[in-house]
Amino acid sequence: MKKLVIFAAAAIATLAACSKLGPDSGNQSNRAIHFSAVTGKTTKALITGTYYGTDAPVFGMFTYALASGQNWNANHGDGQLYMNNVQIKYNEDSDIWEPWSGSSFVTYYWPLSGSLTFVGYSPYKESDVTYDKATRALTFTDFTVATSAAAQEDLMWATTNANINDNQGAYSSGSEDTPSSATGVNVVFHHALSQVCFTVSKAAALTDYTVTVNSISFNAFKQGTLTVTNDSPSWGEATENETFTVGSSNQETTTSAAAYGTANLAIPQTLDAQKFAITYSLAKGTVDLGSKTVEVALKNDAITAWSNNTKYLYNITIDLNKIYFNPTIEDWTSTAVEAGVNVH
Repeated sequence: MKKLVIFAAAAIATLAACSKLGPDSGNQSNRAIHFSAVTGKTTKALITGTYYGTDAPVFGMFTYALASGQNWNANHGDGQLYMNNVQIKYNEDSDIWEPWSGSSFVTYYWPLSGSLTFVGYSPYKESDVTYDKATRALTFTDFTVATSAAAQEDLMWATTNANINDNQGAYSSGSEDTPSSATGVNVVFHHALSQVCFTVSKAAALTDYTVTVNSISFNAFKQGTLTVTNDSPSWGEATENETFTVGSSNQETTTSAAAYGTANLAIPQTLDAQKFAITYSLAKGTVDLGSKTVEVALKNDAITAWSNNTKYLYNITIDLNKIYFNPTIEDWTSTAVEAGVNVH
């Protein structure tokens, strides 16, 4: 069992999670700043699709105030810090996202004049995340991806929403099919990590054989520092090589590709010596033909590095070495045996 055919593909997986601050009745000075979001995946782990779930992770927000006549592009250095890494949490009672102190909801109001600029990210982190208004850089220091998929956090940064001077614009909350009337400021998130997935199949000629995948894992760097400067992300050198488990359950293959295990998040990184390991077993009828573990480089002609906001799919096809025969014949011995025979 020596043949593994690997097809690798990369697909963009963009999360567009829009939220807008909605208008309240009355004077602008009485307008509270609220957040809302559409329904989607509801865990800290991998978020798919374009909806940020109402019970998705609490996200963080930096907000700066500028005076009238100023704009963020030219005057960001003059911005006054209004929200300093404030938690934004979904309030089930009001069906809207609101600032959260850690124990209760708090209220921030729109300024009487001037504008606000919002810099968000997800999920909220109490430390190791900073924003520098001078360089317009959002930095996540030594972000670490858990090696267990269930414990992984889908780190995302939001497009800077600058020069917002009115609490306007409708935005649907609730479910994708049944939106509510909640409104809020646009918050469009982008995946900061890479997504790594595997499919398995057996070669078409192996219909009479049972090929079972027993486990897949891969090794990769798990830690890095992300800097998003003026909405342009850049990862520093990744460190701390670790093993990530894709799956460890027995899955019988067919000739059609099927997903194996769980999708993993990973630090974007250049691929060099990183490998994945697959263990699989073989049988024909009741005959056990053994098992084998093979290591294969994650780097190939199609994928030389993992980038943020990109899904990488490794399609593994298991093939076997055929049994051939090479018949030969031992030649007649060249030594003649003579025997005298008398006939009467």
